[in-house]
Amino acid sequence: MFYANLGFILLIGQLVNGDIYMHNPRGSNNRLDEQGRERNNGNRVFDSQNNDRGGYNVGSLYYYAGSILPIEWTSQHSCGGPNNHCELIVQYMCDENLRDGATTTTIPDNPALCENYLCNTDLRYGMHEDFQYYMDCKMRLRNDNLFLADQQLKGNTARFTRQNPQGTRRGYECPEERDYYPYWHPSPWRDIAIMTNNVSRCSYYQEESENVKSRYYCYLPYTLKVQNQRNLRIPNNKEDCEAFVYPANDANGTRGVWTESPSHGIDPPMCQEAEFSRDNHLGNGPSGYPNLFNWTIPEDAIAEKCAVRIRYNISTAEFDGWDGSTNATLNEVQNNEGSLLDLSSKYGLSDLEEARDRGYVLENNPQTDIFDNDKLVLQLAINTAQFGRTFQDRTL
Repeated sequence: MFYANLGFILLIGQLVNGDIYMHNPRGSNNRLDEQGRERNNGNRVFDSQNNDRGGYNVGSLYYYAGSILPIEWTSQHSCGGPNNHCELIVQYMCDENLRDGATTTTIPDNPALCENYLCNTDLRYGMHEDFQYYMDCKMRLRNDNLFLADQQLKGNTARFTRQNPQGTRRGYECPEERDYYPYWHPSPWRDIAIMTNNVSRCSYYQEESENVKSRYYCYLPYTLKVQNQRNLRIPNNKEDCEAFVYPANDANGTRGVWTESPSHGIDPPMCQEAEFSRDNHLGNGPSGYPNLFNWTIPEDAIAEKCAVRIRYNISTAEFDGWDGSTNATLNEVQNNEGSLLDLSSKYGLSDLEEARDRGYVLENNPQTDIFDNDKLVLQLAINTAQFGRTFQDRTL
């Protein structure tokens, strides 16, 4: 029997309030048992970035392995059409400590505040990812080749991303893993399906899925990490890991060990063309019913407590996020300079210099001279933290 606390996550890539809500099984949007329309705590278990009034209160359901579970959702913005680039990524995880919780307060990241100094088993708090997973995330150096535009991150670990520059904590979710797929470090999430506008990407998604491909991490003893959370930084690549010693320059110090984490050992995810949904429409698909994916629950999902999530990636065409050229080399160098991304060809301008002179710069709230006469300059409502954005819904 499969007991499902099911969940959804999505990645979005333009300046929108692109909410997504799962309706079967019921997505929580971080709700617990609130009596009013609005959720009490949007940071309780995960970062949805959805409207506070969405989601269903908790209610556990049982499913049988081998049965078909229709996963249904509605999203505010389009997919399967020409107006944006879209991916929907559906995943699940199972763990004996996964739970709804009994309070809308976010689970502490200080064990001293948890019963018996064990937050993983303190039933008062809702939890999907566990304490050790988040501790590694907040101590592990971030991928410093990622495009940030003009966002100024407040830290240098995987807790800080372009979408979460302040490093705000939501449950034990890792912001870097949340924002990027496929993620390069071990994750408890197993891939179910990927739905995309561009099916030529399917082979890449399936080959890189953690279902079939192992991940690596820098192993350090748990006690060392717990005792040095404030000043220890875990390397994120093999070279730096094998050179790591703590304390630094101590011949007898603890060394990092670059370690393989096996794949989940299950089939690669299904990958198919995304169903169509129209712009600015948090409603059903062309059939008059919610868009859905029929998931046959696998035998390996026989567990008492499981969760599912969907990630919804929509991005505009200001730049190509797939060819590798939009990376950290184009990040803002000096404050108020804006990103170095060349938008000239996109908007029919002669070169990068002209584009920058006229305000065609990917930055927060650029002032753009659209007629090249300085008489009509428009300020665009742009937040670069939301050009490439992740929304999320999970059941609890």
